Amino acid sequence: MKVAISGKGGSGKTTVSGTFARLVGRAGHPVLAIDADPNPNLALTLGLTRETFESIVPLPHGLMDHKRVNGEVVVSLSRPVEEVDAKFGIDCPDRVRLLLLGSPTGAGTG
Repeated sequence: MKVAISGKGGSGKTTVSGTFARLVGRAGHPVLAIDADPNPNLALTLGLTRETFESIVPLPHGLMDHKRVNGEVVVSLSRPVEEVDAKFGIDCPDRVRLLLLGSPTGAGTG
């Protein structure tokens, strides 16, 4: 199952995402949560400490391929997701693993 949660700022996306991920994990299913927010806080919602959160290494931009398709930028991983998860994934409570995407460094760089 793949689930994406989006909406306007301040609508509770991170809280809903983290809660849903933990409930699915508690039900016995492995979960890979991906925080692609420029202001990442999903790790805290998933139950990690602030110290652990601050030590997470985001995915390097070199792992992501950017292609323009029909005028839209499509981003995909340049390596298999299992390999990326093994190298950059962080264990969280309730059978959840977290990948933190790198944040844009400035306007026009995301």
